[in-house]
Amino acid sequence: MNQYLTGFISAVILTTSFFLFVGAKKRKIDNLTVQKITIVDNAGNQVGEIGSDRMDSYFWLKSLKSKKAGIELSSKRKGSALVLRSLKGKEIINIGVDGNSGGSFLLNDRNGVSSLRMSSLSLGGGGMTFFNLRGKETVFVGTNKINGGQVKTYNGLGSETIFLGTDQNDAGLLSVNNNIGSSRAVVGVDQSGKGVVNTLVK
Repeated sequence: MNQYLTGFISAVILTTSFFLFVGAKKRKIDNLTVQKITIVDNAGNQVGEIGSDRMDSYFWLKSLKSKKAGIELSSKRKGSALVLRSLKGKEIINIGVDGNSGGSFLLNDRNGVSSLRMSSLSLGGGGMTFFNLRGKETVFVGTNKINGGQVKTYNGLGSETIFLGTDQNDAGLLSVNNNIGSSRAVVGVDQSGKGVVNTLVK
């Protein structure tokens, strides 16, 4: 009886070993369905995750020195985004879809304050905006309402100081404003094609 039992156990062990050996040789997984994958380091600390939350899906990775995800890739109902953060958890780069369903690229300084934004415009075309240390817009380069090019500069108070671009007649236009945004000098072209220079004292 013991011989039969020993033989049966030996057969089970050999069969199991065979399937484990064959399975170890097979590296391809045809189909894997999961709701969430947790990534951990050698010590078992979570450093990443792939999953879904209701109608959104996401993937993120982090350093143990950071409280927030250093790299975050998400697909949400309003669009998708790739976010890169510093070790302090400050958002530094954001590439994704803006509120107008167009492309957007946002670059921040080490404190998370916006420095540069490039995006598509709601009326068409693209634009690039620069910000100062307080996050105030200082320069805009892009497309205006009539699909012409334009450059705008702003002072620290947010008032427009210079406009350089295309006017309503598709001609060049330069407008210089005072510190509160009121026009003081205009260089342009009239409807007959002649150059015009206007200055205002008040």
